[in-house]
Amino acid sequence: GALLGIALLGSAASPARADLEDTLIPVDGKGKTATLTKEQLVRAKRLFNNACAICHVGGGNRTNQNVGLGMEELQGGLPTRATVEGIVNFLNAPVTYDGLKDVSETHPSIKSADLFPKMRSMKQQDLVDISMYILYQNFTIPEKWGGGKQYY
Repeated sequence: GALLGIALLGSAASPARADLEDTLIPVDGKGKTATLTKEQLVRAKRLFNNACAICHVGGGNRTNQNVGLGMEELQGGLPTRATVEGIVNFLNAPVTYDGLKDVSETHPSIKSADLFPKMRSMKQQDLVDISMYILYQNFTIPEKWGGGKQYY
């Protein structure tokens, strides 16, 4: 009995992680999902770190601590940013959290690529990959992602 208890304690020490291919990423609001391959994840992480992490390290937000890249914040934005489609739309033409004002002059986007040089070379597939990475992080490390420098 004691050995079984020790074995169970040892096996419960680390949180379960889903395999990469098992993590379903919401593509749109209609229920369409997608998964990432290891190669896509590596590429997406590189794109995010190169273009986004300067302000969004660990999914946080250096310019507005109230709105990070955590799932709760993404879901609360209008229109929602909790899908690949929602984040891509935001990266093309960003608006305030309530969806009422254009913020392309202060947030990097395709619309403001003239102001943000890193956005000049971004293709739509790059935006999809970055969006998939942000959502993947929300599903695999939700306790850390969005917490920013508190964890990173």
